[in-house]
Amino acid sequence: MTGRSEILRTARLRLTTWLPEDLDDLAALHADEAVMRQMASGPQDRTATRVRLAEFIAEHRQRGWSKWRVAGEGGFLGRAGFGVAHRTGHRELGYVLARTAWGKGLATELARALRRWHEEHPEPGLAAELRAYVLPGNPASSRVLEKAGFRAVGETDGQLVFTSGGTGR
Repeated sequence: MTGRSEILRTARLRLTTWLPEDLDDLAALHADEAVMRQMASGPQDRTATRVRLAEFIAEHRQRGWSKWRVAGEGGFLGRAGFGVAHRTGHRELGYVLARTAWGKGLATELARALRRWHEEHPEPGLAAELRAYVLPGNPASSRVLEKAGFRAVGETDGQLVFTSGGTGR
């Protein structure tokens, strides 16, 4: 893969594959304490972010999905996509957006689009329902997921568990 490939587009967002030269943008996002305080990993340094970027690129090449680069009219806004939920056999929705993207409905737009993508691209060997995890004390992410059609189903490892309910596909 030599160039950036578009994965999906919404009214205001574009999700694409990563390139190695995206490290500066991703490192700035991962270093922002306000952005990363709701992530279990917390802020990450450039070295850890370089590893994550390589993982995102490799995962996409291997299975056709991962966490992707999110951009809007003003350029880079964050990352979003999927991982494999630990110990559950589900695809897990995840997103991290820069502070400049907060409060504009972009996370909800993104979560809805990713849920549709998940439903249209089932992964053999994984459960049909999509999962998402939210740290307690993050009501904004809980509201985003609820607006995107997820429902809270419990708690595990200190995180709230949300599910899309699956599509039966």
